[in-house]
Amino acid sequence: MSVTTLTMKSYPGATASSPLRQAGRFWRTPKAWLLLAFAPLLLLGARAEGWHATLPHVLFAVAGACLVDLLAVALKDRALRWPTSALLSGLIVAFVLGPETPPTITLVVGVLATASKYLVATRRGHIFNPAALALWASVVLAGTDQSWWGALPDLAWPWLLVLMIGGIVIADRLNKFPLVLSFAAIYFGLFTLMAFGDPMRVSEMFRAPFVQAALFLAFFMLTDPPTSPSRYSDQIGIGILVAVSSVLAQLFGAGQSYLLIGLLVGNLALAARRGVSAMASRTSQAP
Repeated sequence: MSVTTLTMKSYPGATASSPLRQAGRFWRTPKAWLLLAFAPLLLLGARAEGWHATLPHVLFAVAGACLVDLLAVALKDRALRWPTSALLSGLIVAFVLGPETPPTITLVVGVLATASKYLVATRRGHIFNPAALALWASVVLAGTDQSWWGALPDLAWPWLLVLMIGGIVIADRLNKFPLVLSFAAIYFGLFTLMAFGDPMRVSEMFRAPFVQAALFLAFFMLTDPPTSPSRYSDQIGIGILVAVSSVLAQLFGAGQSYLLIGLLVGNLALAARRGVSAMASRTSQAP
C-alpha cells in the first residue's frame, strides 16, 4: 500500500486539498508548535487579566484576522483553506493590545494584520510582520494601548519560564537561535551600558512588562518565517539591526511602539536585501 493511500485513510473522506486534509497536515508544521506555545500564555494571561475581559478581546482579534484571510483565499483561489497564519496573527494582536481596547478597534486591527499580507507585498511574499504592522498602525491611527499581557507581565517572575520554554522550542523548531540571541544580546547589552551613565532613564527596561515584551517579540514575532532570514549570517545582522533600532526608538521617544518600530525596520531591511539578491541573480543569468 502506498504512502498516499495510508495518508488518505488517516482522514476518511478527505481529498488532497480538503480542509480536513489541511488540518491534518497543519499539526505537523511549525505553526502548530507556535499555537501550542501560545496555549499556556493564553490560559495564564487570561486568568491574570480576567476571562470576562480577555475572551471577547481574543475572539474579536482572531475573527477579524481569519475572516479577511478566508475571504481573500475564496476570491483569489476559489478554495477553502484553514486560516492558520491569520489565526496566529490574530492571537498576537490580542496578546499585545490591552484587553480594555474597544471591540471594534480590536476587530479592525485583526483585519489590518491579515490585509497587510496582501496589500504590502512583493512577488516573494509580504514584507512586514502582519501583526507588528497592524499594531503599529493602531498606535498611530487610534492611539491604542499595548500591555503585552500575553507575555505574562502581571504574573510573578517564575512564570517567565513558561514564556522562555515556549520561545526556546519555537526558536529551535524554526532554526532561528542566531536571530533571537543576537537581538537579545544587543538589546539588553545596550540598555545595560546606558544604565552606567543614567540608570534612572533605562531602569524600567529591566522590569515588567518591558522585559516580557522584548522576549515575546524576539521569540514569537521576530522569528516569523516569511519575514525573517534563513542564513545564519543574515539572522545575526537582522537581529542586531532590530535591537539597535528598538533601543534608538525608545530613547528618541517613540513611546510604547518602540519594539514594533525596531521589528518593522528589520523587516524592511530584509525585504531590501532579498530584492537586491534577486536582482543580482537575474542579472547573472541574463545572456
